[in-house]
Amino acid sequence: MENQQPPCTTATNHRKALTLKKNQRLGGKRLVDQVFRAGRRRTHHPIMACCQRRVDNGLTRIAISVSKKCGSATERNAIRRRIREGHRLMQHELPPGMDVLLVVRPHRRLAVVQYQEILRCLLR
Repeated sequence: MENQQPPCTTATNHRKALTLKKNQRLGGKRLVDQVFRAGRRRTHHPIMACCQRRVDNGLTRIAISVSKKCGSATERNAIRRRIREGHRLMQHELPPGMDVLLVVRPHRRLAVVQYQEILRCLLR
């Protein structure tokens, strides 16, 4: 008898492979403040993007700031998750070596596809 392993579900492998890694997140107050002060700003309601090019051509790093005026913590986290998912789905379209800070203004929660379109307008 051969030693057979149970088949892995594609959802498990799919989820693990498509998450944003730590090096794709813009972390730390100093870096976020630097991008906010020196970055180029573009606005497409309800998101303002501050973008700054880095010297290296590494992965694009992203930080998301959602205003408390958007609602409760649950609502803000849902908005943040949808924006992150929209970014993850289109990350291969973005130029490498960029730091991006997304500042989200008050609005009703949109679908992931709508956030993707907004990000395309902002980050081309």
